[in-house]
This record gives sequence, C-alpha cells and structure tokens, in this order.
Amino acid sequence: MPKAPAKSKKKPAPAPKRSNPDIYRFIDFFVRTGEKMTGKKPVITRGKDGKLVSMALAKLPESKLETLAVWFFSRKKNLQPTVGAMLSTSVLTELTQEMHKSTFWKEVSELTDRYYPRTVRLNTWQPFSHQDITSMKETMAASMRRLSY
Repeated sequence: MPKAPAKSKKKPAPAPKRSNPDIYRFIDFFVRTGEKMTGKKPVITRGKDGKLVSMALAKLPESKLETLAVWFFSRKKNLQPTVGAMLSTSVLTELTQEMHKSTFWKEVSELTDRYYPRTVRLNTWQPFSHQDITSMKETMAASMRRLSY
C-alpha cells in the first residue's frame, strides 16, 4: 500500500508588518534637526525609538512632534540627543511648566523660524495643549515600564 504524502509541519510565514512612513519621516527630521541645532548626530536606537515615535504619533500629529523636537534641542543641550530623552516624563513635565510662561510660544516660533523658515516649511510648528502633553506623558511612562522590564 502506498504511503500518503507527509503533511508539512511548517507554519505559514507571518504577513509582513506594514511600517508607518510617518515614523521614518519624523526620525529623519529628528536627526537633521539635531545635527543642525547641536552639531552632533543624535543617537537612534533601532526598534525602541521607532516604537516610541509610533506611540507618540498616536497621541500627537507629526507637526507637533517636530515642534517638540525643536524645543528639546534648543533647551535641553545637557541631555543626550535621543528620542527617548525627548519623550521622557521629566522633559515633558518641564515642557508643561514652560508653557505657562507668557513668552513660550513666541520663543518656539522664533526657534522654528530660525532653523526652518516659514517660506520653506509652512506647517513646521503647531501649538500643543496641556492635554496633549499629559496624554503623551502617560503613554510614554507606560511604554518605558514595558520596555525596561
């Protein structure tokens, strides 16, 4: 009696994950801005920074993250130029405190105009609210706890 062909025990290959082009666009912006503003190339950790940016983009549009990056590079020169440092709870808390100052948005607008003139890039900066920052802090704190286990 002929033997039946053996069934393959291999599982089908999982479908490839679709990557979000906004993540790559923001990371490119982050690196270019870091080089332009600090003179040093920011450190990008493959995987971790992509996840952080993905979670941040779920809470804020790309233009607001770009505004945050410009503020971070101009005000936090003593911190490492990384996405994780920019999205850390302490930096976002300080940002919330800075937003209470009357000159905050004028300074952010001037910084953005200095490095990205409006004739070149019209939608570079967008104001963000306290709710945006609070939501971002909660999300980033939860993700940091998961990533650091």
